[in-house]
Amino acid sequence: MIAGNLNRLKRLVPSGVKTAVREKIRNVAFRRTMRHLIRLPLGQAPSRDLLTDLQAGWGNESFAARTDYLEEVANRAIVTTGAILECGSGLTTILLGWLAGRRGIETWSLEHIPEWHLLVTTTLRRYRIRKAHVCLAAIRDYGNFSWYDPPLASLPKTFHLIVCDGPPGTIPGNRYGLLPLVGERLHADCMILLDDANRPGEAEVLRRWTTEGMMTTQLRDTPTGAFALVTRN
Repeated sequence: MIAGNLNRLKRLVPSGVKTAVREKIRNVAFRRTMRHLIRLPLGQAPSRDLLTDLQAGWGNESFAARTDYLEEVANRAIVTTGAILECGSGLTTILLGWLAGRRGIETWSLEHIPEWHLLVTTTLRRYRIRKAHVCLAAIRDYGNFSWYDPPLASLPKTFHLIVCDGPPGTIPGNRYGLLPLVGERLHADCMILLDDANRPGEAEVLRRWTTEGMMTTQLRDTPTGAFALVTRN
């Protein structure tokens, strides 16, 4: 009887109100999880449970990084010795910005969607993550491929870690443009983390990077998705 009454009440509640309530609950959960992240001792990576909670609170299920990839990003962020370039922004920006930033390492993210750029930069300001910079960079046609139009004059001369989860795989060349446009800024020991490595477009990018850039690829096929670790020979 009670369950039936509750179901009838739910049907009477407008969908917009339901969405607002879910959004409020999600925001509260994200703030609570961020407090746990911020309290971690210096050099300690977040647990898988904490990363899972961060994803749930962040939302954006269709684009959010998966747990195994986030775990690799976090583990690299706490040990990298130089600047980080991120292709695409989101929860990984927050994670990199805090874990690397508290060690004095800066993260530079390229984002082509103005609304998403605003959301990420607002979140960074809210949690006072000052070492992460999100650059609004439109997708540009370079002839044989398309990629971000990065503010190269403002970017560091050398990157030690690349976190590559953009631009979208629907553009010509997929994520290939990283190498011709930023390749000369990769440190000799730079590590590239390429997400979605099992998709045909990303597989072609890895093939071209391997042959043209003399790089070595290690594929990680995990229960939550595939990504690649790319280094120079």
